[in-house]
Amino acid sequence: MVVTIALYFVSLLLAADKYIFAITFPALAFISALLAWFRLTMNATLTPMILDAALENDFRTSGDMVSPGLLFFVAGTLSLSLALVYYRYRHITIRRSFYPACIGIVFLFAITRINSFKRPISERIPFTLYYTFMKYREEKQVISEKRIDLTEGIHCGDEDVTVVFVLGESLRPDHLGLNGYERNTTPLLSEEDIISFPYIYTEQTYTNRSLPHLLTRADSADFSRAYTEKSFVSMFKACDFYTVWLANQEAADTYVYFMNECDSLFHINIEKSSYVFDKWVDGDLFPLFDNALKVNRNKKLILLHTIGSHWWYNSHFTDEFACFQPLVKSKVISSCTKEEMINSYDNTVLYTDYFLHGLIDRLKDKNAILIYQSDHGEALGEEGVWLHAAETPYTHRAACMVWMSPVYKENHFKFYERAKDNSQKRFRTDYLFHSILDAAGIGSEYLDESLSIFR
Repeated sequence: MVVTIALYFVSLLLAADKYIFAITFPALAFISALLAWFRLTMNATLTPMILDAALENDFRTSGDMVSPGLLFFVAGTLSLSLALVYYRYRHITIRRSFYPACIGIVFLFAITRINSFKRPISERIPFTLYYTFMKYREEKQVISEKRIDLTEGIHCGDEDVTVVFVLGESLRPDHLGLNGYERNTTPLLSEEDIISFPYIYTEQTYTNRSLPHLLTRADSADFSRAYTEKSFVSMFKACDFYTVWLANQEAADTYVYFMNECDSLFHINIEKSSYVFDKWVDGDLFPLFDNALKVNRNKKLILLHTIGSHWWYNSHFTDEFACFQPLVKSKVISSCTKEEMINSYDNTVLYTDYFLHGLIDRLKDKNAILIYQSDHGEALGEEGVWLHAAETPYTHRAACMVWMSPVYKENHFKFYERAKDNSQKRFRTDYLFHSILDAAGIGSEYLDESLSIFR
């Protein structure tokens, strides 16, 4: 009943004037078609997280959601709405009156403010757009350009060390062979002395919110630090580390500040297009990584922002890693089988195994530590949910691994032992800020050793 009443007042508002109808109806039809398509094909309901991801993601990753079916469906709906506008102009004449419009506005405003009315319509198209946008605006925090510097009183170690932080993408720990997954998706890493942490919980389930949390002192109790404080990068720089960000994803407003904290910033694959089934792989980062290792500085912090296991999966592994068959053949998830989805996803994990092993090979003769942390997990059809930016247990579980070179392990054997002892414990991604400083020998009043995985 409430939904019917709400739609009546929307119709009243649209019918009040042909100019209002001409402008508003096609826009409403276009947006409703988009929402309906993703509800139908992905069981995805618009939420502030999904809205934020859509608005802030770089063009390429957002474009991966576009498919011919989506374009056809939206174009068809828009064409029909324009045809109705034309018919309204040519064949329907109504004496102009602002009373219906005023009535529609007043009653719609009232309905959207009364809790008992809000509940049944808040997730119905098109009303969900309004409610989601209002909640998104409430939650949106502007990133401060003047951030709190945490370098005062910092203690810098004397050790020459290379710290590598690999920021993963959409990798869930239960699909790693070295964590006991039934498929051997980590054949190369399983041969290395990898310490895996399979029980890392991430508060945020999509990149734009996860990165500020990972790189700063933000924690589950005070997320605002992600928007008001500098990251650990500035602390490494204060201790004379050469800092470089190697990016296989474009910057977003929510984390570009941290990229620019680095001494150097390099992008790859900017020319890739989401509208073709092109390869967009992390192995392209190897030349940049090699160059970073050659920089004539004794201390280095190298951050690699990978594309990892992001959808569209088939783009993120080369043909030789297409081991699990059959693969997905469409970007319309509802037209893919669960087997195809998981096969393609697992092939991205195989490629990540190859990529991380390639980084490790380049570090074995150095005093180096590599920390891998995925930004979030991925839903793979559990309860009908796919991908991320959704509230499921699987999107909150993020893969984490640590590797130490023989030289580093010898110099920090207690860190190695404690990390192995802690590997089966449950941590939140709050651990990273404290652990990476600890690993580099950087001391600070802001470092909480109880949150370090090396203690």
